[in-house]
Amino acid sequence: MSQSPKKIQFILFLIVFTDMMGFSLLFPLFPKTLEFFLSKGDDVFFRTFYSFANILSFGGETKYTFVLFGGILGSIYSFLQFLAAPVWGRLSDHSGRRAILLFTTFGNTIGYVIWLFSSQFWMFVVSRVITGMMGGNLSVASAAMADQTDEKSRAAGMGILGAGIGLGFVMGPLLGGISSQWTFLDSLYQEGTFVIFPASAFFSIFVSLVSMVLVYLFLPATRPEKVQEKEIHPFLSLKKIESRNLVRISLLNLLFVLSFSGFEFVVNFFLSDTYHFSPKQIGFTFLYIGIIIILVQGGVVRRLSGKISEKKISLYGGFIVVLGMALLVLFGSEFVGLLVSLFFLAFGSALVNPGLSSFASLESGKGDLGRSLGLFRSFGSLGRAVSPIVFSLLYFQKGPSFAFFVSLLLLCGFTILLGKQQERTT
Repeated sequence: MSQSPKKIQFILFLIVFTDMMGFSLLFPLFPKTLEFFLSKGDDVFFRTFYSFANILSFGGETKYTFVLFGGILGSIYSFLQFLAAPVWGRLSDHSGRRAILLFTTFGNTIGYVIWLFSSQFWMFVVSRVITGMMGGNLSVASAAMADQTDEKSRAAGMGILGAGIGLGFVMGPLLGGISSQWTFLDSLYQEGTFVIFPASAFFSIFVSLVSMVLVYLFLPATRPEKVQEKEIHPFLSLKKIESRNLVRISLLNLLFVLSFSGFEFVVNFFLSDTYHFSPKQIGFTFLYIGIIIILVQGGVVRRLSGKISEKKISLYGGFIVVLGMALLVLFGSEFVGLLVSLFFLAFGSALVNPGLSSFASLESGKGDLGRSLGLFRSFGSLGRAVSPIVFSLLYFQKGPSFAFFVSLLLLCGFTILLGKQQERTT
């Protein structure tokens, strides 16, 4: 049964929304989950990880070691995305988007089931490894969106996808916090069968199953393109990629994600240390950021798409993000300055992300969309893998102003290099 392009775009929006919501449910539960494993004094695997974090923190305060420990686990997840995204994207060129999305969504479900039963830390790490590898499916969703849009509407389509991702990241932590209060599985947790907050893990399983049903019922099977290149992972043949622009855009994505996700990681501690925000207040701060991103990607980007180039959309976003970070460095210690700077940071990033995604997709042939966007997404995942450790060390060793200033310098470099990037001539 054929579906209209707009309906398929809406289905892709729902797929990435439920995918990201299921993934981010864990965020507000992470500290208590780590404390749960820390309290189990006989867990050698956990102690090994914790000792490594203590070495990185140079024997600092327990709080900082704990934060670094969380950063290491987050980095493992993102590094696996870095490895997996081009593979899933390339396989989707061979086998079709629907088949790969069904497989990866099913894999996510398995990962969440293992999380539910993770009374031992090694099982929790295995669940993160599986969901990290399957999390590379965003490249497939991006390629599927590119399939449904022409060049003029490409940025608008990526904006819809970005809005789904943003909304999932907003709703996930909120529902994670709410589901942590549910008690219907607590008796099995107390018996040592389930991990702490078993209802939240169970809800993640449910959300992932919903995503899989959406793919199965509503996403049409695509006819695979005939692919000439046999190399499954583009990093193994980076020099052979015809479009050098694609490689440069992917490197720009690495630079942007490294700087911006580094800010996102340490701003939690900045809000806690400077403003003494509770976890609930920090959650509402990210809700404020998320709403701005959703409105911009779902509204502003759609209106700009087809009227100005993808490079200009990204470049305008870069200028706005630099302005926001500069305001945070200069006036972040004042509450009004904080809110204004966060507004510009959210607004600018909401332009950069879909703009760069669309820019990258236009540098690919029809049969290479999965590989191209997999390459692009994996560079972003590499930045997200490095940033938690690098920026937490900067924050705790040099202070928040220095960490934000480093992010500002990287964002300035990103914007300057983007301005020099050539656009494809038609």
